[in-house]
Amino acid sequence: MNNINGFELHYYFSDKSHEIDAFVRNRCEAELLGIIIEASHILEIEVSLIKDVYNEGGFRDIWKALGDNQGSIAILLTIIQIIISVAPHLNFESKELELEEKRLAIEEKRLNIEKLKQEIENGKINSKAVNEAALAVSSNLKIIKRKSNFYSRIEEYQKVTKIGITILDEKRNPVADEVVVLRSDFYKHILGTNRLRSEEDDKAIIEIISPVLKEGRYKWKGVYKDAPISFEMNDHSFRDAVLIDNIPFRHGSKIVCALVAHRELDEAGNIKVTGYSVTTVLEKIDGDTVTETIQGKKYRHAKKLSKSQSDLFGSW
Repeated sequence: MNNINGFELHYYFSDKSHEIDAFVRNRCEAELLGIIIEASHILEIEVSLIKDVYNEGGFRDIWKALGDNQGSIAILLTIIQIIISVAPHLNFESKELELEEKRLAIEEKRLNIEKLKQEIENGKINSKAVNEAALAVSSNLKIIKRKSNFYSRIEEYQKVTKIGITILDEKRNPVADEVVVLRSDFYKHILGTNRLRSEEDDKAIIEIISPVLKEGRYKWKGVYKDAPISFEMNDHSFRDAVLIDNIPFRHGSKIVCALVAHRELDEAGNIKVTGYSVTTVLEKIDGDTVTETIQGKKYRHAKKLSKSQSDLFGSW
């Protein structure tokens, strides 16, 4: 495996041409490089890439990888081949990406990566460890999004019938068989949505800067965790009380509430908050005066009841 130091991306065309749209190629290359950068960061493998002369036959892009540890470079390129060719295990039919992993799953993936690093240091690498590490790395959000972008670009370019990924030795000879992904399978790698599961803080404290004192779909403004935010007030009981009963707000007025952060992936796979909404106002605070709301009492009672039921069934 130590003689691996390059890889080839082969675009197969429906015609006999050897030309590719420059914009498509550059966009695909940018996503592929993004995947390599993120994977090398996760695996803590330093690598630099040199663009080699491309070959014809459809269109073939070739990269040569350079680094201090040739064994690590070989492992990285092998993992990149697996990442590009293996579809992620995601429910693309869901309206939200179910990518919030449980603690045990995260720990298992971390251990798989650490195990591979240890084997690289000891010079005893087996294919099982490489595959386990590749699957762990491929679950990274940035890599999932970058790969989705990559296949979206290719799918839009109609004359590409399939792509092939080959890892090469120093003489540009294949080290193993080319791995091929057919056009009919491109969709398996493409995210149907960028939306992530929302996060809720049911003890959020928001200092109110600007309450909404008129009817309409206007957003409130406040400070949450030392940062200014705009949010929708979806607690209709509290909103109506503000409008009808003229609940006063003064400098330093705060609410304790259940705050939902709506999230999605950006083009680079970073998680960004697209908006906030308050579902339940639990308390209103003015200086030393704390006023619990009726809906706050109901919310806490329901949560306490739910927790006691979970404890009951969990003890069986």
